[in-house]
Amino acid sequence: MASAGMTDAGSEVEPLSTSESDHASINPYASSMQRNGSDPGPLTNSDQVGCFLAFDGEITEDDIRRLIPERELWMILAVLMWGFLIPAFAIGAVVAIINAVREGLDTESVGLIFTCIGVGCGFAIATQYVSSSRRARRALKQRPDLVGRAVGRFVPWGLLFNDGERTHLLNADYCRQAQSTRHGVRVPLLEGPYVQLYLARRLFDRFDAAVWKHLQAIWQQHDATQLDPDAVRERNCQQLGERPESAISFDGQVTLHVPVDQTAVRRIMYRNGGLIVVYGVAMFLAWHFGFRFIAFGVLLLTLSTVRTFYNSWRWTSIPTQETSWRQHGWISPEEVVSVNENNGIRLSREECLRIEWIDETLVWHLRNNRAMYFLREHFQSDEDWNRVRESSSSESVSTIE
Repeated sequence: MASAGMTDAGSEVEPLSTSESDHASINPYASSMQRNGSDPGPLTNSDQVGCFLAFDGEITEDDIRRLIPERELWMILAVLMWGFLIPAFAIGAVVAIINAVREGLDTESVGLIFTCIGVGCGFAIATQYVSSSRRARRALKQRPDLVGRAVGRFVPWGLLFNDGERTHLLNADYCRQAQSTRHGVRVPLLEGPYVQLYLARRLFDRFDAAVWKHLQAIWQQHDATQLDPDAVRERNCQQLGERPESAISFDGQVTLHVPVDQTAVRRIMYRNGGLIVVYGVAMFLAWHFGFRFIAFGVLLLTLSTVRTFYNSWRWTSIPTQETSWRQHGWISPEEVVSVNENNGIRLSREECLRIEWIDETLVWHLRNNRAMYFLREHFQSDEDWNRVRESSSSESVSTIE
């Protein structure tokens, strides 16, 4: 049998036990939505009847801004900062300047003036940095393919959608983490807090809240540990389409040691360190001037930031992270289907930009810093292995960019 895998070669890595890290965890079958995909064909799905929610349309930057996580929390933070803290420090600076003009400048007055101005400006900058629009732009800078065509449906076993070029499958474990808001639905793609599938309400023919709750109840009951992994992989493979007679099957384990992006880790660590300093000064001043409630709120922000800072600091001493997955699928002259127990993808072989050999592993490099891995030991026969090798070598010459 053959083994193939997909990974983000350029993504940031986070510890699997850390849910609040800003880095992206490795997801071998992460979706890669294309920006300008052509109209997708009909979805191949055995669940054509029954309980489902269908969507069809274009995901835009505005959809991401409205649906990005913690948007409500940012709005509360913005009200707190601009409604209370920033005006308080601005008034404090004005009062200190008036007193200094009347009574003369001294070291204490200068320190108080610069502290109030500095903390007020720091809060203003920090509030803008974590705003919905700026976080959406940062997410799109990292993954511009998050916007584009999306057509598919939520069904009891999970989600099947097409981005105009590829068909993606996400099982109930992904959908169980999906959240519905008044603006739409977001589905985490397990590559970081902002790399999600953002489905605005307008994309759905009719978003029925009762159907969504019913689907959520079904997804909550899903327990992958009680299912046969081989049967699940085969079912996932069938959900993505019929296997051509000429296709070559593969099945097996892939293990990679992915380098940790230390530059990104340090950037996040320094950013959070700066926030800790700003919060600390603000907390001290709020307490000093008798704003006990505000000081307590800033303390909570400080503790949360310290935790994120510590998570980033731990990763400065870790050179690589091991990731492993079992996958199953087939390769035809035109397409590839690759699945595991949780998700899968169907894509054209024309997406292969170049090939690379790593020991006995054949690597197909795709767009968006992704790759597929084929191990010799997982092919059914030498003939199948040689066919994949030969076809890969011939097609990569004309597709290298």
